[in-house]
Amino acid sequence: MAKNDKLQERNLKILDASIKEDEGTEDSPKVVKTLWLLLQDIETENVFSSLLTLDDIRSITGMDRDLQGRELYNLATALRSREMPVKLVINPNVNEINPETINEKTEE
Repeated sequence: MAKNDKLQERNLKILDASIKEDEGTEDSPKVVKTLWLLLQDIETENVFSSLLTLDDIRSITGMDRDLQGRELYNLATALRSREMPVKLVINPNVNEINPETINEKTEE
């Protein structure tokens, strides 16, 4: 990673959160749901996006099961309604936040 690509702890506000469904293909018609997040850095106003699978959500939240049906939509609604910023470790030079960095902790 270049010096400018260093991970930083940033305060981000959630601009949008929505559930996306991929119905797969005719050969593999499995429906896959993901949570799409649109976030904005409070200080720089840079916008970032993140696509989280059900496995990512379970890992980040520490849950022992996947969210189902209405629970997943309620999570998206709660995230959209959140007024307080979230503190995440991100690379501020990349517009996409991967799930692995959401789990990272900064040294205190």
